[in-house]
Amino acid sequence: MDNRTILLYQELSSNAWPAKTYIFLNGWILRLSEGVTKRANSVYPLRYTGKDLLKDIKTVERVYKEKDLPVIFQLPDYFEPKNLQDTLFSLGYGSIDESLVMTAHTEDICAVTNREYTYSTEDKSSDNWFQALARFSGYRSNVLEGHKNILKRIPFSKVFCSARENNEIVGIGLGVIEREYMGIFELSVDFNYRRKGIGQSMVGLLVEWGKLNSAVHVYLQVQGDNVGAISLYKKIGFKECYRYRYFIC
Repeated sequence: MDNRTILLYQELSSNAWPAKTYIFLNGWILRLSEGVTKRANSVYPLRYTGKDLLKDIKTVERVYKEKDLPVIFQLPDYFEPKNLQDTLFSLGYGSIDESLVMTAHTEDICAVTNREYTYSTEDKSSDNWFQALARFSGYRSNVLEGHKNILKRIPFSKVFCSARENNEIVGIGLGVIEREYMGIFELSVDFNYRRKGIGQSMVGLLVEWGKLNSAVHVYLQVQGDNVGAISLYKKIGFKECYRYRYFIC
């Protein structure tokens, strides 16, 4: 994948999942939030204009430690400077949570809807939507509050999707549009309702909403070890674009 495409999707996903505070350091972007989600609490090293890498890493470490946050770098397949990864390894950082960024044209998505369930979209989140998120993901109250704050900060058009059985939420998802690109986030299904096509149905619904709102491209992120989800996304039209991983001290 060419570097400009990686830069684009890293920019889009960071904008769609906004941190509370941004600090700029020689081309790097330091994202700091409420301590929930690594994406909103990590260094974004896609450009580098500095001359002393070790000094800048130490500055990063000091900033995050002063906020009582773990020191995390998010490294996609392209980052700057080129020796950053090897330098982080030499300093004792470890690589975790490799993820895939998968993309498609909205017209190429072919998702079959399981009509045993009821689906809906709303412009605003509800308490029930967040309660379902906590239930599906096992989030503690402070983590859930952090997610709420991140979603409130999203400056673009967004939609909250729900799947229901007998008026009980069994699946949720979030779509965010910036320019002609729609990102899908927080896609989650109740453990007891998985492998029933609910996730695929919600992707289809979100893509249809995106098309109605001028989205031409769609992207999502999935953990590299989630073989089932990756297989599903490929089946309905997504292709792997690139990967990223987190380096944490």
